[in-house]
Amino acid sequence: RSRALALPPPCRHHLFAVWHGDRRLEAEHGDAFRAVKERTSVWPFLAILDGRQTLPPDYYKELVRAPYVLIAAGTLAAYKAHPYMQAGAALVRNTGLVPGGVLDGLLGE
Repeated sequence: RSRALALPPPCRHHLFAVWHGDRRLEAEHGDAFRAVKERTSVWPFLAILDGRQTLPPDYYKELVRAPYVLIAAGTLAAYKAHPYMQAGAALVRNTGLVPGGVLDGLLGE
């Protein structure tokens, strides 16, 4: 229930940002922006599915670059290591939420 209440404000904010950005760019660039807007889409991959844009035959090469591979590998490693990180965090006494922690003096304990 709380997610249902928290989701609409950011969605409205982003919809407003898209509308305002389009309005600002159209006022600044006029017909040049309208030409770009006709062949693109705010929704991911919609322009490709509609046939307004095409992917080059070697599009996959963009995804096999070192930064993307490192991010993907790091994400998978963090996912796999998550249980170990949680276990290590459970052993830490330096949280202030247990007796002898660093926040004891601040919390009046």
